[in-house]
Amino acid sequence: MKKVYLAALLCFCLSAAHAGETNPWAALNAEAKRHLVNLINIDTSLPEPDELSAARYLYKEFNKHQIDWDIFIPSKGRANLMARLKGSDPEQKPLLLISHLDTAPTAEGWSYPPFKATVEKGNIYGLGSTDAKNYTAAYLALFTWLKDQNITPKRDIIFLATSGEESGSETGLLWLGAAHWNKIKPGFALNEGGGIIKNKDGVDLIFAEASTKMYMDIKITAYGTGVHSSMPVNDNAVYLLSQALAKIAAYNPPAKLTPTARTFFKTIAPLQDEDGQTTIDFLLSGGPQTQSSAAEIMALDPFFRSQLKDTLNPTVLSASKDSGSASGEASAVINVRLLPGTDPDDFFEHVKEIFKDEENISLEILERPQTPFPAPMDGTDPLFASISKTAAKILPGAITVPGMSPASGDNEFLRKMGVITYGLGPDMDPLGENTAHTPDEFISEKDFFNQLQFISGIVFDFAYGEDLLPLTPQDVPSINDTAKN
Repeated sequence: MKKVYLAALLCFCLSAAHAGETNPWAALNAEAKRHLVNLINIDTSLPEPDELSAARYLYKEFNKHQIDWDIFIPSKGRANLMARLKGSDPEQKPLLLISHLDTAPTAEGWSYPPFKATVEKGNIYGLGSTDAKNYTAAYLALFTWLKDQNITPKRDIIFLATSGEESGSETGLLWLGAAHWNKIKPGFALNEGGGIIKNKDGVDLIFAEASTKMYMDIKITAYGTGVHSSMPVNDNAVYLLSQALAKIAAYNPPAKLTPTARTFFKTIAPLQDEDGQTTIDFLLSGGPQTQSSAAEIMALDPFFRSQLKDTLNPTVLSASKDSGSASGEASAVINVRLLPGTDPDDFFEHVKEIFKDEENISLEILERPQTPFPAPMDGTDPLFASISKTAAKILPGAITVPGMSPASGDNEFLRKMGVITYGLGPDMDPLGENTAHTPDEFISEKDFFNQLQFISGIVFDFAYGEDLLPLTPQDVPSINDTAKN
């Protein structure tokens, strides 16, 4: 098949162009950049994120613009912050702009300080720069700018910065949904996720995250003989675990075509060469054997595999912490991402079947998906129409399609609450340049400003019915320009 490049969980790559001598976005860009730098400088990393300090930063900015806000504190140091711009038409359901304040733990190997933003060579380095303080900063800059325009939107616009997304949202959206949802109650939401599938030889595909896979953790443990390291044994637990992981690697779950994946592959088919179109046609319209064969061919691409199969990936390994001894146990956490429609318990039983004759191997579920899983967005709603309309303005010729993210997060909780939710984001390739959760996490200024413009364009169209600023690709301002702002 023709090579197609994914920028999943994330969104727009816009070519730079001059919008006259004066950039109408310069002031908004500078404000968003200021917020991003300041938010990075607040340590909200797990396991003890100081979300309250980040929330204080946000509400002090709201105070400057005379914006009322509410803070929801589930426990010491944890915080959720909400603000609202009231609309003129109570019949139109509110639009929620949601992001999370916490970040993943600091990975080893940083060459830049993770909690002090570094701006260098057009990039902004720091923990959370792409997940998800860039969203918070962009929403904050846009929200305060909209308030200062004194133009009433047609529908309410809600700003919500949440707690605990990186650790299951038990102090964030899950808690808010149970205890404070009557104070929020959006009808539509924009959050992180999504991306652009970049076709170097033709039409770009805008991937608006409309569904996610289900998150599941399985722990596999091997039991051997614990001895002094000078006395090697054949049933060393680490050897046994390695053999078990090899069987996990060889396990090939069957392909399944979800409604979202069917729409996705049908949309990208015209962008493929003849072989690619034939393979997709077999996948969509062939008999069972033909469909299976086509799916296996397409699953050679990592992203296509994520769309067609349940996946397993070992993450955390544990054994002896003493180099002078061999532990009697060795274990690994297997992170599983299940397609919507997969029964988690049935899947677990299939995995256990691999080791049915091995008494020295045990498996347990550490985290099970909450079912029933919410239905995906189908792209027939007015928010998706605004996403498509805005995409056409700033990336002419691109095709916008609702898609399924291989990752998971707060979007599934919003959809369970009946909120029409799509995920968008900046342009990065998760198999190449995506740096979320990694050392030296960064976002380029250009990508950040393009992310801000794309989100703003959607809000303009969906909540105001007009572009309050011209939607054109932007240049990254020079250091001198930024300093002036």
